[in-house]
Amino acid sequence: MGKQFGVTLRKIRRLSQSTLWFRFERNDGELVSFEPGQFFRFEFSDKAGDFERAYSPCNFGQGVADTPYLDLVVSYVDGGRASQYLFHCDEGIAATVGGPFGRLVVPKKLPARLFLVATSVGIAPFMPILRALTPAMQARELEVVLLFGARTRDEFLFRQEIAAIDGQFDCFTLRICYSRESLVDSKAFEFSGHVTGQVVSFSPDPDSDTFLLCGNPQMVDDCFALLRNMGFSARQVVREKYVFARKARPQKRKVLTAEQKRLIAEKANKYSSPDNS
Repeated sequence: MGKQFGVTLRKIRRLSQSTLWFRFERNDGELVSFEPGQFFRFEFSDKAGDFERAYSPCNFGQGVADTPYLDLVVSYVDGGRASQYLFHCDEGIAATVGGPFGRLVVPKKLPARLFLVATSVGIAPFMPILRALTPAMQARELEVVLLFGARTRDEFLFRQEIAAIDGQFDCFTLRICYSRESLVDSKAFEFSGHVTGQVVSFSPDPDSDTFLLCGNPQMVDDCFALLRNMGFSARQVVREKYVFARKARPQKRKVLTAEQKRLIAEKANKYSSPDNS
């Protein structure tokens, strides 16, 4: 685990109607080192004070895990504190970063087939992983299957980068599943439904396959249960859930009982009495 360091927001780009991309650069100019797939904890400050959120970098350039910046992809959550802050901020805001953390990384020993299963911004950690796997795919050392779930075509994040990989490598298989859009003029990699339904079609084999899951907790749990029933061990299915933090609900005002009111009145009389010393 690395020490904390300061960063500054340098670039903002819209990826979809509900998703933004951010680039945070280190203030000290040093490189950020992490294993592709790991995450960092970002501490921000708003009018209510400091708060923390965990994000997996989606760095995809050369030297993805050895650069002076961290790229993030953030989906808007209604009422979310981080959403309210980041979706209304300007370039130049500061944050403190700690990490890296997590075990959603490329296995030390490559399997015959590696499945990357993501929904929404859960695709983020798989972008640097795909870049890191490029030499292995060029050498045909493994097969890579990316199953990506989105609600609509607009939410197919990193479309150009992923489509380029799909066109470059025969050992790479892409399937995009849309849960809220009827497909018209669909491409070969586009499907209706959920990613969980696509897993079975590949006849996963515990003797040769490894799964990395990231995204909606329900998807992660459903896929894990499915794979466990197929004979996969927990070590063969690495999971990371993206739980969206929502605005804390204000606590309801407590109603005092008659006895509590009596005790408070007694204390008030006691400490307001001129005879008290």
